[in-house]
Amino acid sequence: MRTLRWLWLLALALSVTSCIKVDQTLTLEDDGSGTLDIRYGMSEQRISQLETMEQMGQAMGENAGTDLGMDTETPFDFDFDEEDVRERFESEPIEGVELVSTNAETIDGWRYMNLKVRFDSLAALAKTDLFEDSEISLTRDAKGHYVLRQRSGDAEPMPSDDSAEDSAEDPMQTQMMQQMAAMFAGMRIANRVSVPTEIIETNATEVEGRTASWVFDIDEDPSVLSKLEHLDMRVVFSSKGASIDEL
Repeated sequence: MRTLRWLWLLALALSVTSCIKVDQTLTLEDDGSGTLDIRYGMSEQRISQLETMEQMGQAMGENAGTDLGMDTETPFDFDFDEEDVRERFESEPIEGVELVSTNAETIDGWRYMNLKVRFDSLAALAKTDLFEDSEISLTRDAKGHYVLRQRSGDAEPMPSDDSAEDSAEDPMQTQMMQQMAAMFAGMRIANRVSVPTEIIETNATEVEGRTASWVFDIDEDPSVLSKLEHLDMRVVFSSKGASIDEL
């Protein structure tokens, strides 16, 4: 997903509080097939501002947005038009991936889009726009357990404890983080992975049964933006009773 990069450009363009909510669940079956359920939402006021900004960019010319330092194109992940979403899947079909359902709804001034995608394999799913700016892999460790990872395109090795402390003490970085957190107040992103067998190990923030969850709530943790930029979700699960091709 291009979540962080787009959010940052959006904040610069609007210079106002912009709330976005994303809830994603990847369900993997014991043969490597599965489903991906996505629900994302944005306030209607913000959507209206984006649409106005895009119309202005088109009226001013093809290069207007670039000249202003703005990206007026809403990424696929945040398209709130059901027909547009269906058209994207139909115009660029990927073998082994099917859009099962999509519907939009409005609740209390917020517009939500719900998507359900079925896939035959992780390799097929990885080819979709939904994973354009992230890497997904499935390997085996020394004990034969499956290791499922999803990393953002900007993910880098995490800093050592010493460097992390030095970074936290940097007044400029602390101030920038506070300003960013204020711009994205209310933003919440939840990624869930349900695996077919016992979870052996994971860096998830929450684990319930065979489901690992990574929940990022900026109101609770102002460092969420940095964590999303260097996102590296990892879950190790038993291979007993499962036969899944590595990726």
